Amino acid sequence: MKFLIPFLLIGLLSCRDPFCTDQSDQTAGLVVRVFDRHYIAYQGGEDLGRFGIRISSKERYEQVFSGCCASRLDSIDFNQFEMLCLSTVNRGSLSGYLRDVKRDDVNKKITYTVTERYCQRSSPVDGQGNYVLIPKQPSNYQVDYVRNQ
Repeated sequence: MKFLIPFLLIGLLSCRDPFCTDQSDQTAGLVVRVFDRHYIAYQGGEDLGRFGIRISSKERYEQVFSGCCASRLDSIDFNQFEMLCLSTVNRGSLSGYLRDVKRDDVNKKITYTVTERYCQRSSPVDGQGNYVLIPKQPSNYQVDYVRNQ
C-alpha cells in the first residue's frame, strides 16, 4: 500500500502541464501597434468587433468609439494608417494572443488572424477588442477576419 500512494500522486500531478506559463502577446505581418484594452466598441449593447471592423478615417474612428472612450482616443494619421479589430472572448487560462495581418495582392485581400494561445481551456471570462494599427491599405482590398480559439 505504501508503494501505491507515490504512484497515485505522480499520476495526479502529471496531469498538469509543468511547462505551462503565461503566454505573452505577439504580433506578426503588417501589425504596427496593438491598442490597449480600453478600446471597446459597443452600440446598443452589441459588440461592433464581433465580425471585424476596418477603420480607415477619423470620422469612422470617432463614431465607433463614441459610446465608450472617445475622450481617451489616441491621435492617428489616417492618411498613413488604419485600424482593424476582431473581438474575442478569452477561453483559456494564462492566455496570450498572436495578432497577424497578411496582405495578398493577387486576390486583393487582407487577412487579420487573432489566435489565442493558452495553457488550459476554461470557461469564457472576458473579451479582447484586438485593435491593431496597420499601414494604409488599398480601399478595394477585402478584409477577411479569422478567429482561432
